Amino acid sequence: MSQRIEKCNAIVLKVTEYSNTSQIIQFFSKEFGHIGVIAKGTRNPKNKYYGLIQHLGNYEIVIYRKDTSLSLLKEISLIDDHSGLTSDFTMTVLAHAGAELYLQLMFEEDDYKKFYILLAQFYTFLPTVKKNHILVFWRFLLRVAGFLGFSLKFRQCQVCGTQNSELFRGISFVHNGFICSNCSRKRAATEHFQINESTRKLLLILRSLYNLESFEITEQDIKTINTILRTYLSYHLHKKIHLRSLEVL
Repeated sequence: MSQRIEKCNAIVLKVTEYSNTSQIIQFFSKEFGHIGVIAKGTRNPKNKYYGLIQHLGNYEIVIYRKDTSLSLLKEISLIDDHSGLTSDFTMTVLAHAGAELYLQLMFEEDDYKKFYILLAQFYTFLPTVKKNHILVFWRFLLRVAGFLGFSLKFRQCQVCGTQNSELFRGISFVHNGFICSNCSRKRAATEHFQINESTRKLLLILRSLYNLESFEITEQDIKTINTILRTYLSYHLHKKIHLRSLEVL
């Protein structure tokens, strides 16, 4: 079986124990996208990499890369362990949800770099916010959708074109954005998600990330917008996206 030595930057999406001393790591890399790697002996305290490989960490790795099976880890060095993500329960949950999402997505080769940078930026920015981390996560989901080619549009009703945001009362999955109260009444329930005033305001502020800590967000707001964005992604990807990490919020 052909294999070649490759070096790349990669973020750990998932770590699984394998045998008594080894690990299987699912990376997302800047150069190759998803990479499954066997790290032999890294659970052995005598191994030089023991304890180094952490979920969500960003690393430079050298691997014996295989195209049709798991690659083999040769060397690994830490770039950023993103330890700040563990200082707050909500941040940890959202960071894991980001990794969970990436594990379910397929990426074009030309897009590996920008998706790697997006995830790294998300993990770096999240700890800099003192409150309302969920807004950062929602913005991250919107950027993922945009990079995948189905940006959510905010500036006008996507059916009739009205720009009066006070009238927005639904999110259309078919038309990729807000629809007004009049248009939402004419659409099938399966084509859009109705929203209340609180949800409308929160979605509108996602166009920019200013004054994050000035907003009050209820548990119901969080559940509603999580459902909207997860359903929106599922609709366009033609498969159900699961973000089980969010169930604890």
